[in-house]
Amino acid sequence: MPVSNNPKDTNVTITVRTDSITEANKNTSVVFSDDVGDPAETPGDPRDYVSTVWKNKKITWTSLARNDGNVVTISGVAKDGGSEIMDDLTTGDNDNVYQAKIKNDPKISPGTQESYSITLNVYGIMGLAGENTAGAIVYNGTQVAYMNSYANNNWNRVANAPFQIQGIAGNNGSGPLIFNGNQVAYMNSYANNNWNRVANAPIAIQGLAGENSHGAIIFNGSQVYYMNSYAENVWHPVANAPVQIQGIAGDNANGPVIYSGNQVYYMNSYAENVWHRVTNAPCQAEGIAGNNANGPVVYNGAQVFYMNSYAEDAWHQVSLAPFPIGGIAGNNAHGPIVFFGDRLAYMNSYAENLWHQTNQVSLNPTTFIIDPKIQMH
Repeated sequence: MPVSNNPKDTNVTITVRTDSITEANKNTSVVFSDDVGDPAETPGDPRDYVSTVWKNKKITWTSLARNDGNVVTISGVAKDGGSEIMDDLTTGDNDNVYQAKIKNDPKISPGTQESYSITLNVYGIMGLAGENTAGAIVYNGTQVAYMNSYANNNWNRVANAPFQIQGIAGNNGSGPLIFNGNQVAYMNSYANNNWNRVANAPIAIQGLAGENSHGAIIFNGSQVYYMNSYAENVWHPVANAPVQIQGIAGDNANGPVIYSGNQVYYMNSYAENVWHRVTNAPCQAEGIAGNNANGPVVYNGAQVFYMNSYAEDAWHQVSLAPFPIGGIAGNNAHGPIVFFGDRLAYMNSYAENLWHQTNQVSLNPTTFIIDPKIQMH
């Protein structure tokens, strides 16, 4: 759609991928678009995104989370450089809305640009791990909290991670595994409360799994590597997966479980080093969990399906989750843990088939500053 020639207010939508945004990848995790005909920004660099504005009109920014039920607010818009086009910067009716008036100044000619910075705050759980025997592990930014007793129903904080977390795995007994880019760190004692780094991964990590007793499993595209000894501290490749992986689960003892769309494969012997395909999932999977001893758990929306026997090779559906799921953890023995925003629910008996909700976890928001432009029509 070409840019309109009729003067109008400009409405800019900022869509944030909250499940994996970090300071390092924020430019590929935030997308700008508007309603005046400017081309939607290709994820890569918001500094190249320019919104068209008109004299004596308004510009309004609205921030949204692409997924996970997180809340993304705007705490400020500031002028960065170029001619001063904007005036009267102010918050809107909601925390995710900001507005500015465009000056009616005859000295500002068509094509004049102004750079600005916009401050975004991501609230809620950004990722989830845990084997579901006693609770879950969650994070936002560098903050990590865990629950190790559903009966006590209390969240405990650990020392801040050594980097902004892009993904998490691990369990409640030993602690979490985390990654950012090719960096991996783990905590194997809540009492010691120390993060330990391992050798940098040989790939830019897209996803992480592992139960944290010996190491982690990672992937990028169809490549998978595992570490099965923190003392050895070496990454080992396995045979390339037969698909481009969208998500991974499993543990270091038995191997990984992966999915792409509704296709699910597992490897249950690093020595055999062969991928085995199971019956297609009854949904297009949006996430996967499971410890790989018997099968995986997948979800789509509020639907959850599990497989508890590779020999039976059948999917079983549980009751709908109490909210649209933003992420999943847990295992086949006890059931899944799921979250949406700052809410978390678990199922610890497939026979009972009931969801139980925990106390909400309180994590501070993580802040990101993005730098796009506006241009006078």
